[in-house]
Amino acid sequence: MRVLKLFQADVFIKNNIGTPEQRKEMIDIAQNVKSKMLEHGLNFSNNDCWRHEFNYENIDWLMEHIRDSVNNAIDYYIEQDPSYANKVKEYGQPEVNYWTNINEPGSRNVMHDHRLHHYVAVYYLQGKNTGDITWHNPMNVLESCHPHAPFMHKFAYEPEDGDLIVWPAWMPHETDVNRSDQQRINVAFNIRFQTKTHI
Repeated sequence: MRVLKLFQADVFIKNNIGTPEQRKEMIDIAQNVKSKMLEHGLNFSNNDCWRHEFNYENIDWLMEHIRDSVNNAIDYYIEQDPSYANKVKEYGQPEVNYWTNINEPGSRNVMHDHRLHHYVAVYYLQGKNTGDITWHNPMNVLESCHPHAPFMHKFAYEPEDGDLIVWPAWMPHETDVNRSDQQRINVAFNIRFQTKTHI
């Protein structure tokens, strides 16, 4: 029997990225910025989630891991989808922007996507026991498909400190309520490639 792949989306995870010292340095920077700019975070945040687009210094090591992870995802999808392989030929240099999220205990991030970009990444500086990140099939966000259909279930992952996670930006996702007594602190990235056309 011949099988044609129709639709597919995957989550690419690297564990234990960066040293504890590097993560602590980033956390200290984020806390310092938050203390000085508590009222100047991004407007489109969730309740009790402070976020800001300030820049970190000395994170070339993290950016390199992000580039490698995105390139690995692209190589994987080239093998799975011949039409995607043709589109990748159009890709120029990626544009990467990022922001820091600090979720207080009791807060969460509601379901959303980043469909105007190619890939999304999140790096957990402090994530252990602070709630799962969950992805949904966009065809079933209203749970309107038969529950026994393949790939209609949601997929949840419990992050650890130092996890770097990459996925296609169109995938709807959310984070659970932070039921711990510590903040959930992560850095989120949008990755968009320059393209000549919209094929």
